[in-house]
Amino acid sequence: MRQFILTGIHRSITVAVSTICIFLAMMPNAVAEEQPIAFSHEIHATQDQIPCQYCHIYARRSFSSGVPPVGICIGCHGTKEAPLIKLPESNEVDKIWDYWAKKEPIPWVKIHDIPDYVRFPHAKHINADAERFNAGAEDNCDEATDPRSLACKVKLFKQGGDTRCVACHGDIKTMLIVKVVDADFAQMGWCLKCHLQVKGVAERKTALNTLGGWFNAKEQEEKRAAMIDLKNSKGYHNPVLTDCFTCHY
Repeated sequence: MRQFILTGIHRSITVAVSTICIFLAMMPNAVAEEQPIAFSHEIHATQDQIPCQYCHIYARRSFSSGVPPVGICIGCHGTKEAPLIKLPESNEVDKIWDYWAKKEPIPWVKIHDIPDYVRFPHAKHINADAERFNAGAEDNCDEATDPRSLACKVKLFKQGGDTRCVACHGDIKTMLIVKVVDADFAQMGWCLKCHLQVKGVAERKTALNTLGGWFNAKEQEEKRAAMIDLKNSKGYHNPVLTDCFTCHY
C-alpha cells in the first residue's frame, strides 16, 4: 500500500514538473539576449528616422517580418573599402563588414518568438483594414499611465504603418536593446483581446430568430451578414478571428 502511494506521488510530481517545464519553454524571452552586433534601434529608428519596414522588408508581404540581410546594412554603411557612414572607431560596423566579406548572414538572436504551432502572418496585420474595429475600442487609452493597455494598442494599430509594429512590440524605436514589453506576449489571450475588438467577432455565431419564415430567409441572412460584419467592401467574407484554424496549424 505504501509503495502504491509513493508511486502515485512520484508520478504526480513528475507530471507537475513536466507541465511547468513545457509552460516555461512556451514563454517568450523576457529579457534581451546578447546579439552578435550591438544594434541600437534608438539610433537608427529615432535619431536617423529609418522606417521599420525599410529594414524589416518582409513584414508587409510575408508571414515573417524578416531580419535585415547584411546587404541592407551595407546599403547605408558601405563596404570597408568604400565606407559611407561610419562612426569613429566603430567596432560594430567593422563586424558588419566582416560578415559581408565572409558572405555570411548576421546570426541575430530572436527575441520575439511564438510556438511553431501558431501562425502570425505579419502581412495580414500590417495591411489589415483598421475600420473593422468596433467604434470606441480605443477611447479609454491613457498613454500617460498605461500605454500598453488594450485601448492604447488598438489606437496604435488603427494609425497604421510602422505604428502597428509598436502596437505589438512596444516602442522599439526608443530601445538601445530590444526586449519583450508585454509579459503575456504571444499568448492566446493576448491575441484574442485584440481580435475581440473587431466588428462582428463576438456576434459571429449568434443565430437570428427563425420565426420569420422561409419567405424572409434572404432578408434574415442579409441582416445577419450586416450584424456580424460578414463581408468586406469587396464582397469577400471576413475571416473568423476567434476560430482555432485562424491561428493554429
